[in-house]
Amino acid sequence: FFYMMKGDMRLVVAERGQFRDIRIREGEVFLLPARIPHSPQRISDTLGLVIERERSSQELDCLRYYVDDSDEILYEKWFHCENLEKLGPLIKEYFNSEAYKTGKPIPGSILENKPIKQDFERNLGEPFSLQDWLNHHKEVIDINGKKELFEGFVSR
Repeated sequence: FFYMMKGDMRLVVAERGQFRDIRIREGEVFLLPARIPHSPQRISDTLGLVIERERSSQELDCLRYYVDDSDEILYEKWFHCENLEKLGPLIKEYFNSEAYKTGKPIPGSILENKPIKQDFERNLGEPFSLQDWLNHHKEVIDINGKKELFEGFVSR
């Protein structure tokens, strides 16, 4: 879940196997499903809230880089993510790698059978203004005390 409180951000995603940019503007929310490769990119002086779902102890995430201007995987590192602050050393590992230095994947370094199957089916939709949504659904929220923000959404 992404919510931009100050400024805008760019979320690069692989949607149905194609890369695209999703711009999340100040005040907008966006829900990214599981198994979608993504790269959140915020500039300085922006403030965003990201809420990650809890992962099981057996579940793996992947840090992945691609060969310039292609969908060919240059480098990937599978790991159990308990804390996003642990990404720093993994990113440094990439920048010290032979793959980074040569711009070519190292033979045998990319897993054929991935621990997680990428979602090639889902259309992701677009970010929307949280305030506009609240205004639009105010009556239902007042009556019921709640309303699902992403109705019918299935994470996996």
